[in-house]
Amino acid sequence: MLQNLISLTIAPERLKSIDTTLTALESLFDDFIELSVAQRRELLKLGPRSEVFCRETISVMERNPGVLPADFPMDDVLEDRAALDQVRPILSRLRMLVTLAEDTEMALGSDLYKAALEGYRFARVGGKGAVLDELKAQANPRFGNQGRRRKPGNGTGSDPA
Repeated sequence: MLQNLISLTIAPERLKSIDTTLTALESLFDDFIELSVAQRRELLKLGPRSEVFCRETISVMERNPGVLPADFPMDDVLEDRAALDQVRPILSRLRMLVTLAEDTEMALGSDLYKAALEGYRFARVGGKGAVLDELKAQANPRFGNQGRRRKPGNGTGSDPA
């Protein structure tokens, strides 16, 4: 039985609007950075417990600036804290949008795959002919590397298709 997790038609105007909006959004992120894999691996990570430590320590440092060296960049630290607090809600919303797009892509792909399998199954039941030969040729890259499967116990193979 066919599945239809989603029916979606994106009008050209809507697609153009999404593209324009994404381009505008990308330009607004021009001063954000991209880290390399090595940089990500080497950085200290701010987790929930270390964040509590950082925030409490920075709060104490704010109240007691005399304990810090004169060249300590406290203004930069405070700017980073404020920027982190601004980035987090943005990131949360972006993650939600990415999840919507990924789930939609997955559902559409699953619908297509299920329909293709059903169509192939119907063609096999329908018998031989040019359509079945063409479908087998198209299915070969997907199923061709599976080899022959053996039935447990008798050592004979069976065709996976």
